[in-house]
Amino acid sequence: MESHREPPASVGDELDAAAKARQRMEGALRDSENRARVLLEAASEGVVVVDAAGRIVMVNGRTAQMFGYERAELIGAPLERLIPARLRERHAWHRESFFAEPRARPMGRGLDLAGARKDGTEFPVEISLSYVETEAGLQALGFISDISERLATERAARQADRLAAIGRLAAGVAHEVNNPIGIIASRIELMLLEAPEHGLPPAVVADLEVLHRHATRIAGITQKLLSFARESPREHTTVDLNAVVREALLFVQRDPGHDDVRIHTALTEPLPPVRGDSSALQQVVLNIVTNSRQAIGERGDIAVATEHHDGRVRVVVRDTGPGIAPDILPKIFDPFFTTKADGTGLGLSITYGIVRDHHGTVDVESRPGAGTTFTLTFPVATST
Repeated sequence: MESHREPPASVGDELDAAAKARQRMEGALRDSENRARVLLEAASEGVVVVDAAGRIVMVNGRTAQMFGYERAELIGAPLERLIPARLRERHAWHRESFFAEPRARPMGRGLDLAGARKDGTEFPVEISLSYVETEAGLQALGFISDISERLATERAARQADRLAAIGRLAAGVAHEVNNPIGIIASRIELMLLEAPEHGLPPAVVADLEVLHRHATRIAGITQKLLSFARESPREHTTVDLNAVVREALLFVQRDPGHDDVRIHTALTEPLPPVRGDSSALQQVVLNIVTNSRQAIGERGDIAVATEHHDGRVRVVVRDTGPGIAPDILPKIFDPFFTTKADGTGLGLSITYGIVRDHHGTVDVESRPGAGTTFTLTFPVATST
């Protein structure tokens, strides 16, 4: 009986099979890389891949957007390009330590981390680290989140709680002081009116005028305290912020003491209305523009603009003044905090409270020597 056996495979057949297997492996690798690339691009975080020399190997689109670079500008660049100059030397040491002992972990636990945009501005970040072994060697992966908005929300909540407590105290003090100081001021006014009749010496009249002036100042402070406490809710109607800005600037421009401070406006028309109290909002704009004028001194520029974006209306006030020192900036809305010899420290506190009562936010950006920008943001009025 004759047996049938398969003929032995030729060398060419074996090579073909190996080539097909290699093609399948390469195809699978390309598919895997494409999936990884799609996942990286879909990530809401910034993702940076760095080699052991500290050079950027890959970034996703979110990273480029977050730091203000084109992607090509970052590939091959040192990682420290994304770090503020003041922190680069220390960061290089941390990077080398990570490659010496790599492990998945949050970066800088308990530290305030910052990134640096292409334009030099800094912003707070959170970073998680991991690593991967590749044919090119060990590579580190950094997952970066911009936490500016979260920190701003937390600061606003803390500020609101602090102001509410101080507001209750301020209202009690103001009520206790308001009545007696009103009586004192009225009595001094009466004495001044009767001074000629009773033949009071000029020195006594001068002293009474000084007392009356200071009593009036105390009365003004108590009114500011009551305004800060805002015990009586104001009636809110639809308000045109452009009209509010124009009215506030009329008051500012009547002050002849700052003739060389130029005020420029760029008001968006038409501007959707907001809900609020126009006189209170006018006080907000007036406080901020007046502060800017006083900060600028004798000569400079103030730009006031209105904007509408994503269901919110903004009033932006920029000045060319000396800016605010970083250690002072977090305190400017605190009641009774002032850098002015004759200031009460209540103007910006009242401003903050009014904006909060209008469901708005107030943000400040400032650097010494580079001016200050106040941004007021309010929700657009909804039809009811």
